[in-house]
Amino acid sequence: MLRSEKMCLVSMYFSKDTAKQTITEIGKNGLLHFKDLNKDIKSENLLYTREITHMEKLISRLQYLTGDVNEVDEGIKHSDIDQVEEQVNKFFSRLTQLKSIKKETNTNQTKLKEDLYMLEETENFLGTVTEEAHLVQFDFMTGIVEKGKKLLIRKVLHQALRRNLVIRTRDVEDGTKAVFIVFAHGSEALEKVKDIFSSLGGRILDHKKFRECKRGLLELSATISQMQQIEDHNDEAIGKEHEKIRHLANTWRYYLNKEMKIYQTLNKLSFDFDRDCLVGEAWILRENINKLKRINEIKGDGTSLFAFEVTESKEMPPTYFKTNEFTEPFQILTNTYAIPSYGEINPAVFTLFTFPMLFGCMFGDVFHGLLLLCLSMYLIRNSKKFKNCSETLQMIVSGKYIIFSFSLGAMFFGLLYSDFGSLAIPLFSSSKDSNRTYPFGVDHMWHHSKNEMVFLNSMKMKMSIIIGFLHMSLGVVISFLNAIYFNEPVEIYGVLVPQTIVFCSFVGYMVFLIIYKWLVTSNYPSIIGVLVNMFTNPFVVTEEIYPYQHRVQLFLLFLMLLCIPWMLLGKPIYMMSKNMVKREEISSLWINQFIHVVEFGLGLISNTSSYLRLWAVSLAHAQLTRVLHEFTIGKEGFIMPVALSGIYVVGTLVLLIGMEGLGSCLHAMRLNWVEFHSKFFRGKGYLFEPLGFNIPLDDE
Repeated sequence: MLRSEKMCLVSMYFSKDTAKQTITEIGKNGLLHFKDLNKDIKSENLLYTREITHMEKLISRLQYLTGDVNEVDEGIKHSDIDQVEEQVNKFFSRLTQLKSIKKETNTNQTKLKEDLYMLEETENFLGTVTEEAHLVQFDFMTGIVEKGKKLLIRKVLHQALRRNLVIRTRDVEDGTKAVFIVFAHGSEALEKVKDIFSSLGGRILDHKKFRECKRGLLELSATISQMQQIEDHNDEAIGKEHEKIRHLANTWRYYLNKEMKIYQTLNKLSFDFDRDCLVGEAWILRENINKLKRINEIKGDGTSLFAFEVTESKEMPPTYFKTNEFTEPFQILTNTYAIPSYGEINPAVFTLFTFPMLFGCMFGDVFHGLLLLCLSMYLIRNSKKFKNCSETLQMIVSGKYIIFSFSLGAMFFGLLYSDFGSLAIPLFSSSKDSNRTYPFGVDHMWHHSKNEMVFLNSMKMKMSIIIGFLHMSLGVVISFLNAIYFNEPVEIYGVLVPQTIVFCSFVGYMVFLIIYKWLVTSNYPSIIGVLVNMFTNPFVVTEEIYPYQHRVQLFLLFLMLLCIPWMLLGKPIYMMSKNMVKREEISSLWINQFIHVVEFGLGLISNTSSYLRLWAVSLAHAQLTRVLHEFTIGKEGFIMPVALSGIYVVGTLVLLIGMEGLGSCLHAMRLNWVEFHSKFFRGKGYLFEPLGFNIPLDDE
């Protein structure tokens, strides 16, 4: 896992007639990462574009079929693509027909209900109409329109008919529509009303269809009841179809995706007209070459599935690391930032330790670490129960081992800080009244002293700088190892050596002063003052801390000044002398080198100061924990602590574990991604993605 697995490139030759069968056989073993040899060819001109389009159509139909299915069976049953295609088309046709009937039924039912509302309103306003009343011409009209347009219609009708009308309105039961009865004089006025209603999306009741309101109401009620029965039968039929789809959907999805992958891979192959065969190139793990040979067994007729040969290539191979259940989430975390280049040292190996360590430095509390430990153990033991949960919860479950490592880091630093939910941990007897060193961590008596905050703040601030120096130093060492591995002497002597000298002369010297101050407890000046005077007044040392301090600081300043032109000129001059750069690219080379030197100088300060977040977040976490404890279960007496214990539990879980834990995680992630990775990580690789679809099938 330290470096990517060794890869080699193979050239492969397939018969056009058996290419699909061969790719299917190769895909069952998941060995080959095929290169796309047709990048410059338009997709419509590729050999298997028509088949891919057909598969996309079937996959789209499958998505339509499963759109209303809540949960599908996980099992995959034996089948073949022809049978799957037939079943998908059959169910698609059937379900489309049923949904079309449902839509038409709903539309008709809606119209009938609207007619019913309008008839009821007409009956309420006009009373029962006798059989002879149809001979009398009433100058009124009944309509229905969306409720939001009710005021608009009133305004338009009043303006159009100059207020020569009477309007009655009533909202329907569902609250989405409003019924209008408009009384006007003359047929022309009613025609205007009809046109206005139609233009605003309303419907007009046809009174000729309903001579008697009561009889019309009865007829409409009976018709609506029949339509409801039709809709119920239709819903039942759709439910049965969904049940069948639920059992078969995963099988269909597997075979359709498998077929799509096969045709997409075939489209990556080029056709050799001279040899009349398909030619492909693929990356394979060097250790799997013998497996590929075994796949290409001689058939009964004396022919092989394909021919292949190992070839040399200057192209960068894909990156692949062997991981297990514990290391995989850390590798995914690294890949989220960038894919490691082929051959470079994998940052995920160090993230396994640095990520929980940085988190624990900010989240140092044994009690909170135990809570995280309990959560992680629960997720580890019950991870299978969360397969069908929400995406957010699945993301938390997938990081169960990261949470486990966080808990260990939090408990270790909690012991170091002697902190258990803001309570001191007396691991050993106090050294307060004796002239001896406390065996491990912070003496628990500091938590009861008046200058507790002053001491702990000073300690954590200095410790964060030391941790930052060690963390970045590890990155510098890795950068040397990478440069040696890739045989880049100009990178070593022109860039890394001067950068390391400057880094150690500034940050390393500051760490030396911190440790020396801890060892020498007599009158000691401020470290910040020493560093400022070192640059502003280098020839004068007002308070000498150690012998020959003046000479040491001048020597360090001389080294830093010497390294500036070294970093700026070394690499460009070497590359120009060896003709490693074109004449038209020389100016770009100098500009880029100048930018890199400036970035290094700024990063030297900003990256170091960025580690002070370890101190700041740790301080905030400790203070929040103390405040929550003091104002809830830390109160005097018995009743108040018990009454406020619920607030303490919620505050601990939501605020301290949830929000503070997430914040510490993000800060630790940033320190790994930016401050650590910037020292060595190239991250220009791409993942090894072999063709594979070998999912275990359910024989039931």
